[in-house]
Parts: sequence; structure tokens; C-alpha cells
Amino acid sequence: MRSTFTTMRAAGALAVLSVLGGGLAAPAHAAVAPAHAAADELVPAAVAAPADPALREKADRIMNLTYRQFASTPHIPPFNWTTDGCSVPGGSLPYRKVFRPACVQHDFGYRNYGARHELKLDPTRETKNWIDGRFRTEMRRICDDTYTGARKNRECRNAAEVYYLGVQLGGDASFF
Repeated sequence: MRSTFTTMRAAGALAVLSVLGGGLAAPAHAAVAPAHAAADELVPAAVAAPADPALREKADRIMNLTYRQFASTPHIPPFNWTTDGCSVPGGSLPYRKVFRPACVQHDFGYRNYGARHELKLDPTRETKNWIDGRFRTEMRRICDDTYTGARKNRECRNAAEVYYLGVQLGGDASFF
């Protein structure tokens, strides 16, 4: 049974990678070469100005809430509260509706800390990993709150790992 689980998990991770286009993007602080550039023509990635510490502190408090607390948090400005739920490029994965509260919170993190949106509170690899880790924690919490039976809970947690691997391996383009 153990090898079946490992094989299923590996297959799931490969499926996520194929859906997301595979590959890892360079961290924001690394030098990156545009597709049309020669190998020796590296362009440094843009670096954002430091965010207001008080605003960052508010965002950190919001990101550290449980998924239930986050769901009842007032949508205060200047934060970006937009979401696309559990977006999976090219299709759908099981547990999409179950994990929606964690996906919404994860979107808040990317849209407020990442470089692709207005606030850019901390568009660093460390922060992306923290947001992805919060996503994993809240998906596991959802599994524990939703499925009391051992088999269903384990299946849910396995799905949470696949979603987590998806954002870890394919989320750079949405964050940096």
C-alpha cells in the first residue's frame, strides 16, 4: 500500500506540473533572460520598494488567520480581495470546492505580497513559500474539519499535497 500511495502522489504531482506547464521560474532577485535574448544577455529582475511596515503587519495578521476567521474578515482597503477561487489552468481537480476557502486566502497572499499587483508587500521567495505553506496548513485544517473518517481524511490530505505542490512548482508566474 505504501508504494501505491507514493506512486499515486508522484503521478498527481506530475499531472499538476503538466497542467501548469512544468518548470520553475527564477526567483525575483535572480537575473533572468528574456526568451529572445542570447544566453550572455542577462537582465536583472525588478526589485520593489519596501512596503509600509504598518500595512505589512495588518496583512500578516490577516494571512495568519484560520480559513474560517479569514472568511469573516471585513474586506478593508487598500488590500486586494479579488479571487478566482481554486484556479487550475487547463481544467479542474477534485476538492476544488472543498479547498475554496484556503484558495481565497492564498489569492489574498499572492495579490498583496507578490510583485504582480499594486501593494507588493514582500515579493520574495521566502514570502511566497510562507504563503504557500499557509495554504497547505489551511487545506489540511479543512480536511480535518470536513472528513472525520480516516480514509476520506487521508484522501483529502493527499489532494491538499497535490494542490500545494502545484503552487510551489507552478505559482511563480502568478507571484513574481
